Amino acid sequence: MTSSTFHLYAPATVKKSAYLVNPVFDMLFVCGGIVLLLSAAYLWRTGFGTSLAQQDTALIAFGLFGTYMLSGPHTGATIVRLYGEKDSRNNFRLVAYVLPVLLTFATVAGLLVPTVAKIEAVLYLVLVIHHYMAQSYGITMMYCARAGLRLSERDKLLPQSILYMAVTVAIAQQFTAELQRQSFLGIPLFRMDLLPSDVVLALQFVLIGLVVALLGQTIMQSKFSPDKVMPLPAVTTLVLTAVLLTVGNRLNDVVWLFLPHLLHSTQYLSVVLAYHLKKDTESAVAEIFDPIERMSSRFIKYFLVGLVFFTGLPIAVSALGFSLTLCNAVVFFGLSFHHFAADACIWKLKNKTVHSRLVS
Repeated sequence: MTSSTFHLYAPATVKKSAYLVNPVFDMLFVCGGIVLLLSAAYLWRTGFGTSLAQQDTALIAFGLFGTYMLSGPHTGATIVRLYGEKDSRNNFRLVAYVLPVLLTFATVAGLLVPTVAKIEAVLYLVLVIHHYMAQSYGITMMYCARAGLRLSERDKLLPQSILYMAVTVAIAQQFTAELQRQSFLGIPLFRMDLLPSDVVLALQFVLIGLVVALLGQTIMQSKFSPDKVMPLPAVTTLVLTAVLLTVGNRLNDVVWLFLPHLLHSTQYLSVVLAYHLKKDTESAVAEIFDPIERMSSRFIKYFLVGLVFFTGLPIAVSALGFSLTLCNAVVFFGLSFHHFAADACIWKLKNKTVHSRLVS
């Protein structure tokens, strides 16, 4: 789900709750409350700068389990949406049919040529940052639209600046000697100390300034122009994601993987389930099964699809004689690249049906 998702806005005359479900649910699972709670629990037990070898085994297991429990299903939800709906398959043929073939060749190349696997790892680490941040920006715009707030191009300039600056900072961190990773998912990375730390520090100060400006603008508008102020979940979602992506890179891989994945996946699944709840009200399904039963059934479906692709597929490929670590990594990269592309297509509000179920 990317920033292109929410380019349309509800009319300014429409006043309704900005929340997808309710304030408690949204603040926990869409705006990042659950991430803050788990981060506080982690830091309380381990403190800052804990190395991977020093971590509590239970925390590592929980992080990996939590990442899969939500990351796999959230990608599974995209696969189900793309291939389970005839309109999606027909409208996005390149993503549905051509891209998987190209990515299959890339995956095979990654298995056979170590340099290709390294390139795929670097591409993933760059592209995933924009994917995470763009989704949060899109959800921010969705909250504004649901609240009936019509943003002009000038109004969107500051949130967009935070989006692109957070992406710039997070990516730049990966190309400094201090913060670059030696490996990712078992794949050794190229030496990438291309930027001095002072450049990253300067970019961080710019991002902090933009965040402060947004918060200051929100406070001033709430006092003098309440009809123009961005709703709380919109501001919270944008700011927390920007901070998480630019601070989390300083933590070890398990934590860095878990926290952004958790936020991104809970956001995505919340929007997907809200979309289907609205869709069900348009059919007889809503009269037969209660919402919890419907949502549980869908999550199980997404989980099983994710299990097949993220666990079953690497194991099957490893049976050909490749290491399971390598298979896990290159299959993960291929599925993720496809997810990034599919996600950017299927949630655009140029589709009137999607717009009506997420905003109207």
